[in-house]
Amino acid sequence: MEALGIEGKLLLGQIINFLLLFAVLGYFLYKPILKMLEDRRSTIAKSLDDAKKIEENLAQSEQKTLEALAQAQKEAKSILEEATKAAADNKNRIMAEAQAQANMIAENSIREAKKTKDDVVSEAKKELSSLVLAALDKIVGQELNSEDKKKISEKAIKEM
Repeated sequence: MEALGIEGKLLLGQIINFLLLFAVLGYFLYKPILKMLEDRRSTIAKSLDDAKKIEENLAQSEQKTLEALAQAQKEAKSILEEATKAAADNKNRIMAEAQAQANMIAENSIREAKKTKDDVVSEAKKELSSLVLAALDKIVGQELNSEDKKKISEKAIKEM
């Protein structure tokens, strides 16, 4: 080997140095680097899993938000329908009360008018009776007694 320019002792020393360097580098450098790479790989995998879970949670949250919005719209529609119905019921009740009041006022007016008419007719009969008696007194020329006056006025009133 010496003819090739390789010295055995030097080659053996280089091999031992290489093995020692390989062992020292493997123990102090290679294992920590592999451990660091493994930790990094697991951190990245965990981050990807967390991102996937966050995405799923976001999708669920969006779904729940849409459901809540739909529920709120249903409730708003229901409240609006109830308010519309209540307004219609209120309107009908107020209209019925107004109609009842109008009928009562009309009945009272008719009653008042009838009473007034009866009072006027009664007063007119009294006036007419007085006029008939006064005319009769002038025609007869003498004053009639109260019983005759009463009979004549009743007869005149009945004939009207």
